[in-house]
Amino acid sequence: MTAEAAESAGKIALQLAEEIGLMISVAVVDNSGHLLHFTRHDRAQFLTIDIAINKAWTASSFSLSSQAWNDAVQQPSLTPLTQTPRFTPVAGGYPLFHHCELIGAIGISGGSTLQDHSVAERTTQTLGFYQST
Repeated sequence: MTAEAAESAGKIALQLAEEIGLMISVAVVDNSGHLLHFTRHDRAQFLTIDIAINKAWTASSFSLSSQAWNDAVQQPSLTPLTQTPRFTPVAGGYPLFHHCELIGAIGISGGSTLQDHSVAERTTQTLGFYQST
């Protein structure tokens, strides 16, 4: 994932969020969970900063959206994962794929979980980093 692509993802996510009246934070990480790009609306709540970064980190960890992790940790055998620092199984983190290979992930925080997930998913589709699962 290039820095330029990460920056584009951030700009697109901000624009998509503005269209539905959200003030968000956006984090883009590489396939190892390291932060490549961060941006936010001026009026985004301060807690959204860490949440967006952690949602992206969570999505990059096993190439699963943070929403899918939310569903997975309902299983008693996976519930202990919720004790992992940074692990944030809350919708809004979405993996980014290029030619079926994980290249990173995006994390969105600032709206409801459905809104955050929608902005993340629409951003990946707009950039062509989407892989249906």
